[in-house]
Amino acid sequence: MKSSWFFRIVRERPPWTATLRHINLRPVKITPLRTLVALAPVVLAALACEAAFEDRAQFANVDVPLETWAITGTPASFPTALLVPQHTVVRPDAAGSFDLAFDIDDDGRLHVIPVSKVVTALGGNRTIGLLRGTQPYSVIADAPRTGWLFDTTLVVNPGTSFLVKVQTLYCQFDFRQDIYAKVFVDSVIPAERRAKLSMRVNPNCGFRSFANGVPEY
Repeated sequence: MKSSWFFRIVRERPPWTATLRHINLRPVKITPLRTLVALAPVVLAALACEAAFEDRAQFANVDVPLETWAITGTPASFPTALLVPQHTVVRPDAAGSFDLAFDIDDDGRLHVIPVSKVVTALGGNRTIGLLRGTQPYSVIADAPRTGWLFDTTLVVNPGTSFLVKVQTLYCQFDFRQDIYAKVFVDSVIPAERRAKLSMRVNPNCGFRSFANGVPEY
């Protein structure tokens, strides 16, 4: 006959079993490797998007000499318009894929004409701001925030400067939509319907500084 202490040992449960009853044991979900691989492009895109919003310029300011012709009194094949972000003179087209056009009056003045005054752009008219320079070209440090004349023709004399603010598709993926430039009118030759310009353009969307090299703002 078995002793009573043996039956007590059998009937009583070990003390650690009571603790286990209060522990919520749930299965651990392990993310498959193929899911991590699929998510990688999304993570990289998010990081790239975050970098794009950093307030830091990527490109140095660009100086370029330009030669343009008047939009009237010249053959249609002549470059009489300007793409500011690309700092390139082009022929105007019916689609409005340019920013500014130029004309010359009898007094030898240059007329700077926004695209909306020439054609209705295919993608809708873009806002073009112009401003007469009040300082010598070489000391214009940046484009101002205010004072712009939007979608208005500006008439300037040789030896003077003007500033440009262009809303452009060049910046369509940036939250800042404008490109800024300053332009100096070197000479206007009415007899040839031709003008020579010097331009410094800041190719960084929304940046206004015309300092040498990569601008800070």
